[in-house]
Amino acid sequence: MNFFNLARHWRIGLRLLARQPLQSAIELLGLAAGFAVCFLLLGYARYAFTYDRDVPAREQVYLVKHRLNFIPQPQWMEYTPFALREVALRSGLPLDVSAWWPRQATARLQGLPRAVEVTLVDPAFERIAGLRALEGDLQQALTRPDGLAVTRQAARQLFGDGSTTALGRTVEINGQTVQVRAVLADRPANSTIQFGILAGVNTALWPEPERRQALANWMGIGGRIYVRTGPGVQPGALQQVLQDVIDRAPWGDIATPEMKAALGQRKMVDIALGPLSEAYFDRSVAGTMGTGPRGDRRLVLAMAGAGVVILLLAALNYVNLAAMRVVRRQREIAMRRVLGAGTDQLLTQFMIESVLLSTAAAAAGVLLAWLLAPVASDLLAWPLAGLFTPASVALALAGGAVLGAAAGVYPGWLARGVDLGRVLSHRSGETAGGAWLRRVLAALQFGAAMAMGAVALAILWQTRFAATAPAGFDAAPLLVVELPRGDDTVPVAALRDALARLPGVAGVADSRSVPGRDDGTGTLGSVAVQRLDGSSASLTVYAVGADFFDVYGLTPVAGRLFDPRLERTGGPGAGKPAEHAPKHAAGQPDGQNGGQGTEQTIGQGIGQSIEQDRPVVLNGAAVRALGWQSAAQATGQRIVGTSYRIVGVAPDIRWESLRAPARAILYELARDSNLLTVRLAGRSDQAAVAAAAAAIAATVARYVPTAPPVVRRAASYPAEAYAADERVARMLGWATAMVLALAAFGVYAMAAASVQRRGREIVLRKLHGAGRAAIAALVAREFVLLTGAAALLGLPLAVLGVERYLAPFVAHAPWGRWAPLAALALALLVVALAAARHTLAAMRTSPVQALRD
Repeated sequence: MNFFNLARHWRIGLRLLARQPLQSAIELLGLAAGFAVCFLLLGYARYAFTYDRDVPAREQVYLVKHRLNFIPQPQWMEYTPFALREVALRSGLPLDVSAWWPRQATARLQGLPRAVEVTLVDPAFERIAGLRALEGDLQQALTRPDGLAVTRQAARQLFGDGSTTALGRTVEINGQTVQVRAVLADRPANSTIQFGILAGVNTALWPEPERRQALANWMGIGGRIYVRTGPGVQPGALQQVLQDVIDRAPWGDIATPEMKAALGQRKMVDIALGPLSEAYFDRSVAGTMGTGPRGDRRLVLAMAGAGVVILLLAALNYVNLAAMRVVRRQREIAMRRVLGAGTDQLLTQFMIESVLLSTAAAAAGVLLAWLLAPVASDLLAWPLAGLFTPASVALALAGGAVLGAAAGVYPGWLARGVDLGRVLSHRSGETAGGAWLRRVLAALQFGAAMAMGAVALAILWQTRFAATAPAGFDAAPLLVVELPRGDDTVPVAALRDALARLPGVAGVADSRSVPGRDDGTGTLGSVAVQRLDGSSASLTVYAVGADFFDVYGLTPVAGRLFDPRLERTGGPGAGKPAEHAPKHAAGQPDGQNGGQGTEQTIGQGIGQSIEQDRPVVLNGAAVRALGWQSAAQATGQRIVGTSYRIVGVAPDIRWESLRAPARAILYELARDSNLLTVRLAGRSDQAAVAAAAAAIAATVARYVPTAPPVVRRAASYPAEAYAADERVARMLGWATAMVLALAAFGVYAMAAASVQRRGREIVLRKLHGAGRAAIAALVAREFVLLTGAAALLGLPLAVLGVERYLAPFVAHAPWGRWAPLAALALALLVVALAAARHTLAAMRTSPVQALRD
């Protein structure tokens, strides 16, 4: 085929598409929607799979991980004892090793104190992370005690948006004057190595003895250790060196007999090296201290697959509608064949029409994706920077052309098979094979929509149910003040007393956790103790202030709860945490400390001698776990082998999400913790709470000037546990709506073809006395059967998906398992609406007029 013939086909294709603007618009919009969704979801998958791609040779970079097997809930953690850094440096292997130690500091900006985070690293970090200074000398910044390296964004925060350059400028941090000696590019959003201010481990910002002790500590976890292996070094060799050394560390001295018995054949501590290239998808450390956001590889692949499936469904819908176009153009096709057009020419013509429409749809899809970008960013919690590039747009247009060429093959093949004799004798129509193919395509679309819609409804109903499930206390009058963690300068006691004096405040309690709040450590405080029969039991530990139960409005099941009058002025040891057993699992905040940037001590207090009684409160599950038959029986008893004296039993309240089973809980006393719960007196409507929150924030700002006050409603925390679920439900909901719309277009076209194909049958039935109801049943039967076939395809997948989602929950929404039937009802409604116009036309057909036509 020469160029002139090809150009003629293009012109003919454009004219034919313009001749039927409505159908062309429907086909174009359906494909454009598919392209937009696919473009966004594949863009998200690319974003997730290119995490840490800015690090050169990232396959050679590893993070040292450890797992404490002697605690009741072992979990891998990236925050690791810094003593392993020195072990790696002295291993004799060709390595670059660096600590990564984020710490909270106080900077004076424009005369006012402000909290900032400074990350301490070794000079080798420059080579490990592949950092390049935009200005200045990064090595000097990391080796000089008064040196700093800042990103551009951090420079704007330190010196203001109007500053032309930060290089050479000084700033006061922790009372020390330091100088910016290097300016770095801002960190990419898809990086697990996030920082704003870098300093060397020999910085003057913290006293040298403190830094040395932390870097040589075997029991502290303050940050990560990064390693870049040299040529020929296998990560297993370094892992074995680290494991051998840590096996000889004095872990056995801090373990209780119950812990050692629970270990079995396991080591006290396991060491592993996690590849940086897999860090984002490393679910073994997700949610633990300092890890930041981590992805789920299966979810990302599922969303990418969903994007491709939606695009394929849109393409199938186009093929369906294009096949109908062939049926309507049979006379034109027959005449062209009579005039000498060959099979290759007809096939080329239909493929060119398809390529034209599909490429235009791809362009419209990219535009639609750009318009939907804010919605997608919110649903996926994903910054969209770098998605709309010339390369990505060109790739989308090329994909549109390829998809158009493929989708045009079937209509071209149908055109090749047109029967000239039947067409020219006015007896043409759609072949039985073509009709069945379109029914199959429509059934696939509706089946996919039912499956996705059912799962979306189940997730949405379950998350709404879980977020509002009774927590065991009234959260309406409660506000929570989050104070900076790890800041010993915060006068917690004075602030608590000042808040208690505010008008409308009924009480204030401090605690290290609040119900429903994720503290970001990924571990729960726990202690292993003996049951009455001598076996071991694990209790989850929550450290709360003496006013906690009063502020939360809880009354004892048996005995008494913590009483501020008794605990603050009572006998020896009142108000102090127990010291005989591990107060918290590794990574759990302890008192003022905790969280990212603060060194934690592993096994603090383990193995110390039993002192005087320490008052504790249990919940009902803990009473049963320890072997008592009733709460009254446990009250006043001492837990075997400990200094814990049970003063009472508290009612059960939900501290975690509905995915977690009810735990055996031990409440111990703590003072001056970083979370303050304020109980309001009087009204708890939105206006009253907002006014109280403003007054509380103003008070907090006077006592904590280094950071903006954080005041939240206590009822807002449980919903955070299901935020990701709700995003998935909304995404599935949008996808379901789009697939249903595509399927509705197909049903609309099928209804038109069905009424046209059965025109004579409908007339004959009416002449023999059939009423409108009978005609409606005749037309509807095909679509009821189609929906039934779709249900057979989609509902088993829907039931499987709903059951797998609901399985981890300990309580379910009462209507959650009805989601598949709701999706079926929605599909039937869409089918009825899509076929309604042509069904009504068939019911109103006049036999006389039809025979005349």
